[in-house]
Amino acid sequence: MSGGAKSGDAKVTGLPRRWALRRGTVGMMLQEQKLQDWLARLAENEHYAAHPLMTEFRALADEHLKLMRQLTKIAKISDRMQTDTRQMAQALHAASQTDPLTELPNRRHMVDRLEAELCRVGRNGSGSGGFALIMLDIDHFKEVNDAFGHAAGDHVLVEAAGLLRRNLRGHDLCARWGGEEFLILLPDTDQVQAEAVAEKLRGLIAHQPIAHQGHSIAVTLSLGVAAYRPGRTADDCIQAADDALYIAKRAGRNRWATAA
Repeated sequence: MSGGAKSGDAKVTGLPRRWALRRGTVGMMLQEQKLQDWLARLAENEHYAAHPLMTEFRALADEHLKLMRQLTKIAKISDRMQTDTRQMAQALHAASQTDPLTELPNRRHMVDRLEAELCRVGRNGSGSGGFALIMLDIDHFKEVNDAFGHAAGDHVLVEAAGLLRRNLRGHDLCARWGGEEFLILLPDTDQVQAEAVAEKLRGLIAHQPIAHQGHSIAVTLSLGVAAYRPGRTADDCIQAADDALYIAKRAGRNRWATAA
């Protein structure tokens, strides 16, 4: 609309030449409200309200508002889709890192953490405190399945996993390695401390039979302890703990052992 405004009309500003498109639903709603407020002030001003093109301008403005409302709806749908996609991605990532039966971290998660721990030790050198691994196995697990059924075997795994998790520190990691095997990562832990943890876990399991459908199922653990040594890779550390585990098994089970 052409023509200068009177001095009394100074409070009514013209429509900005460019409406910046704000990102997100909130930005769209604020933009719409801003336009509505400007039109309301415009209608209250006699100079602009009496302009011959005001009717056409109002029609265009209403159409613009209608389009903005549609864009706001689209933005809301887009926001929901982005949120759903993000949550789905997070759920898929968690599922890929978790054992579905015991809800412990799985082998992939453990390998990732172990690699990160090796990097930490490499960065910090001898002042890092090192770490230790415990590979453990439920003794004679096949006999549990044969005597009580596979459902009982699954229950034993779940109960054992819960007991292990509850009796470790918050920054330790216990993962289901496969079958009836578990692998524990103990950051900032030396050989002697790791051996104490192994004995504690062995005793807890040995003295706490697992109840299932009226049965009391006694299980024991064999454990292999291996502290990190400079120059070892992740595979080297795991192999050392696995070697120690088999030493414990050959020595009669229900015990822990270490390997060179």
